[in-house]
Amino acid sequence: MRKSYVFLAMFFSGLAGFAGELRIITSGGLQGVANDQGQVVVPAIYEKLGWSNGQSDITSESIGYFENGKWGLINIKTTKLTNARYTTLEPFNNVLFEAGVAGKFTNIIFRGLIDSKSQVHLDFKYYTIDDLGDHRLLVSEYVTGGELRFGVYTDQNERLIAPEYASIDREGNYILARNKARKTRIYNLNGQVVLPVWVDEVKPTSEGLVVINEGYQGFLDHHGKLIHELTYKSVEDLVKFPRWEVKKLNGAEQRFFLCDSLSYDYETDLLIAHVNNAEHMLGASETLFQDQQHGLKYISNGFLVTRNKYLQTWGIYKTDGREVAIGFDSVAVDADYFYAKSGASWDVYNLFGRKINDRPFQQVRSSQERHVPVRKNDYWGWVDFQGEQLINYHFEDVIPTTNPGHFMAKNYGRWGVSGFEDEWLIMPQYDSVYAYQSFYLAERGFATHVYSLGGKLLYELPYTLMPGDFLAVQDSASVGAVTDQGYYIYPEYDEVSRHGEFFELRKGTITGLISGTGRVLLGPKDKVEDVLSYSEGYFHIIKDGKHGFVDENGKLRIANRYDSAQYYHEGLAPIKLLGKWGFVDPAENLVIQPFYRYSSVFDHGLAVIQSGEHFGIINQEGEEVIAPAWKYIERLATGNYRITDWDMKMGLVDANGKFIVRPNYGSIEDTDQALIIAGRSGKKGVLDYSGFTKVPFDYQQIQIVGDYLLLRK
Repeated sequence: MRKSYVFLAMFFSGLAGFAGELRIITSGGLQGVANDQGQVVVPAIYEKLGWSNGQSDITSESIGYFENGKWGLINIKTTKLTNARYTTLEPFNNVLFEAGVAGKFTNIIFRGLIDSKSQVHLDFKYYTIDDLGDHRLLVSEYVTGGELRFGVYTDQNERLIAPEYASIDREGNYILARNKARKTRIYNLNGQVVLPVWVDEVKPTSEGLVVINEGYQGFLDHHGKLIHELTYKSVEDLVKFPRWEVKKLNGAEQRFFLCDSLSYDYETDLLIAHVNNAEHMLGASETLFQDQQHGLKYISNGFLVTRNKYLQTWGIYKTDGREVAIGFDSVAVDADYFYAKSGASWDVYNLFGRKINDRPFQQVRSSQERHVPVRKNDYWGWVDFQGEQLINYHFEDVIPTTNPGHFMAKNYGRWGVSGFEDEWLIMPQYDSVYAYQSFYLAERGFATHVYSLGGKLLYELPYTLMPGDFLAVQDSASVGAVTDQGYYIYPEYDEVSRHGEFFELRKGTITGLISGTGRVLLGPKDKVEDVLSYSEGYFHIIKDGKHGFVDENGKLRIANRYDSAQYYHEGLAPIKLLGKWGFVDPAENLVIQPFYRYSSVFDHGLAVIQSGEHFGIINQEGEEVIAPAWKYIERLATGNYRITDWDMKMGLVDANGKFIVRPNYGSIEDTDQALIIAGRSGKKGVLDYSGFTKVPFDYQQIQIVGDYLLLRK
């Protein structure tokens, strides 16, 4: 807000002997100035005296006068200091006046500053002028699009900061200039850049400024000295980030990063550095990222999508750094295209980096079958992979689906399902339509119409439908379902759950089981209490408090005689009888006698067992591969087994029961790269499967992700 400095005008000894408080007088419809003794100081010959903002106080022995629709400046001795040529005129401070002139071809008022002698101190080209103190002025200019851009000048018309910022504030000895993306550039009062980088946030303190950029913190004192570089996790507590070392597994590359942690995105093959609340994409072309000017957003099919941190614009590059297209406000990516936005317009680029459209679109959405939904002239249509019109622009809205050949579309305020041949599969007569697995769900009023993907109406249901693992139907406290095969289960059950293509129906203490086509496997007469799992064609059930198995026809194959059981895997199921675990096959042959205190299921021909307090490993013949002599054995995702001895030392055993690494380590972490992260004496290192040390035991933390080795001391 503009600061107005209003001063009560008094005569001083040098003003021809006039004394007392001045006031505006009116005579014959004209105005002048008199003192409190009635002496006329300025004759009443002016249409109006005062200022264009409605005030009438005298400033710097001067006052404005209005004549023929314009304002001018006079002093109290009636000397005209300026001709009446200003559209606006008012005091700016106790020395300068803000004057405005109308543009030739616009209604915008262009403002500048003059002194009491009519000397111009700031050119007439600014929309607003504000006083920052210390003879610094905050000015704004109109730019294309009707936006304001702010800069800083001195009151002697010297430019300190060009008017190119979205906002500017003063904070002590600093000027904070922000761009449209709210990034801040820090200047001193002489207009010199204090930090060479844009920052995300500035926090004033009693001793200076805390500056934050992409999660890193630094500190500036009141005199412009950078006390702490932008490398801290918290400068107030002087907490630094851990230093991570990143190596390629083949040793071809080594880099260092300051961050809380590093993670790996398998989908994009990117390393992500976590820095307080910020994430940094690491990797890709050194040509682009060596100066940290670009932030990597996506990697897709040999292209990089980046955002320029200084210009706040997006670009598309080849992975070797070659430019494809730049200068966008944003870029989106799907499996087939890049979508680039400039202002309110969109362009579409294919995976060869070629723009497929000649003229921009109002809006775009993700592609379907390489066709792109686009909006033009306020209506939606589709273009093909060459940018040629596939369907004319006549839809109010469209949404792609995973159903080949069809998409959801809105016409005349109603939704339906149309095809790429521009024919309706489901007529537009619904409040909403959405696709779920093998159905279209069309809502109108309180009813939901369930259609097949072929457009056949299956059901009209007055219930709430809840898509999830399956399409549940809710009626008050009761539930039902529509199966993938289109069979309707009426909502009369307490709970419905899914086992593969089968559905468990629970009502009270009774559990039923049906197929997706409605074939009944278990009904109320079977008196099954629970279905625990389904595997290899068998359902693990509880009946009369005992465990057994039924097949896919509902026939009891393994009698419910066991205290507990687990699911079938590799042809055998663990069962518990008289407090001990053994294994049965599908014919209920007791293949391995119930001898063990605990047993896992078989995986790759091996099972972990516990005999007494000791763990071991057996094969499907019941032979001991690893004798039960260990405190604990755990099967890992790699297929190997981590073994812990009674001194809490760990080793690694392969799927054949052979030791890869003897139990000499405090921790063992197996990886898919045939490398082992091992711990010893509070430090970590890396071993290969031959037991040789690949990385010395010098690190606090080690990760192996993708092709990268992440190390933190």
